[in-house]
Amino acid sequence: MTLSEAFAHFIQHPVPLGEEEVYLCTRSILDTVGAMVLGSRTGVVEKAARVIPRAGKATLAGIGGGFSARDAAFLNGISGHELELDDTSSSNLGHPTVAVLPALLALGEELNSPGEELIRAFAVATEVECKLGRLCAHALHERGWHASSVTGIVGAAAGAAYLLKLKEKELVNCLGIAASMAAGVRENFGTDTKSLHIGKAAADAPAEGLLAACLAREGCTASSSALDGREGYLYEYSGLRFDPFGSDWYKTLGNRYDVCTPGFAIKQYPSCSSTHRAVDAFVDLAQVHHFQPEDIASIRVELSAAALRELVTPEPRTGDEAKFSVGFQVALYLSGLDNMPDNYTEKIIFRPDIQRIIKATHLCHAERYDALPVDMGVGPAFVSVTLLDGTEYHTERIYPVGHRTDPISDQALEEKFLRCTRPVLGEEQARVLCRTLWKLKDDAVTNLMRQTVPILR
Repeated sequence: MTLSEAFAHFIQHPVPLGEEEVYLCTRSILDTVGAMVLGSRTGVVEKAARVIPRAGKATLAGIGGGFSARDAAFLNGISGHELELDDTSSSNLGHPTVAVLPALLALGEELNSPGEELIRAFAVATEVECKLGRLCAHALHERGWHASSVTGIVGAAAGAAYLLKLKEKELVNCLGIAASMAAGVRENFGTDTKSLHIGKAAADAPAEGLLAACLAREGCTASSSALDGREGYLYEYSGLRFDPFGSDWYKTLGNRYDVCTPGFAIKQYPSCSSTHRAVDAFVDLAQVHHFQPEDIASIRVELSAAALRELVTPEPRTGDEAKFSVGFQVALYLSGLDNMPDNYTEKIIFRPDIQRIIKATHLCHAERYDALPVDMGVGPAFVSVTLLDGTEYHTERIYPVGHRTDPISDQALEEKFLRCTRPVLGEEQARVLCRTLWKLKDDAVTNLMRQTVPILR
């Protein structure tokens, strides 16, 4: 059995969702829709929207309708990821929800899909994306690929194919086409292009899923080993070779769904996920020992090589670069400033008190955090704080706040959602949208997307 064949069979016959799967999928969808609404007001979305023609009925969250499904997916993918507020997965070392949800929303809107069907498609998409990530994400990461976009295109295609109800051979063709569409290099972290990666992954899926179905019905073919063949996706992107994927591996699909185990981490801060463990560890120390900013001589952060590869701008100069700086995140906390996108500005970055903490924060490689099990993601953070009087405090964070081992409550998730949507939609509409998302299983995608757009009064 090739990997494409295993995925195709699973897409056609997914493991039924239980209450836990539906609940966790709903949380991630709610969280990412909030990020999309706020992200719609960013400069990169405004620039991208100017070059996209309005030629369809699909909706750009926070903006309005009139886009093709592909273009709406592209733009919603950018807006959902641009502010780094979307959830993360240790399995694919990236962002599971935003890489697939925009495609499913756009296609679901076009097909008038019920909310329950969207949730099932989301579970399928993230399962394919994350199980693929378990195979290759660490190798992708080492080679400089943006894992979210490389695995995300395959997951998004899988979810789109599920909504389109493709037959098994058509599913294999769809995945084969997606294998040739994956892209995204990590050298672009800290710039607008990082979120364009996610937009591209989201946009290609509905278009290529539809194309694969049409081509397959006309007798066109794609290689059944496009993912795992000698010159296929896994080898070309990761350099890894795999044996045939037998029934034992196939049984892992949906058993359990990755959204449950190890689960997706809901972010507290609009920054790269590799900063979160370190920031949470620092906050743990500060809340126990009550030291003040002026007491601090230095902060030492020990991380894996994988985490350090992502933190490309420890001394940021722009808001985009600040997303990848542990020192900036710590400085925001110590200064009492809200860790939300409004404060990721040059004016804040170059404040003397912020600069002092940034320059006092030093990142170091901890080999003990390399080559850990896949479920550990980029690994823990070990933080040491040295005060001017020589006192030292230390702690380790295995997982960030928001991970399934230390989850944020539904109430905290709602508060984050309202902080994202209130500035765009207003208080009343933001709360209505929140209620709709919690009850998505009993609603429809078209109604959901209509509510993501400000009502003109």
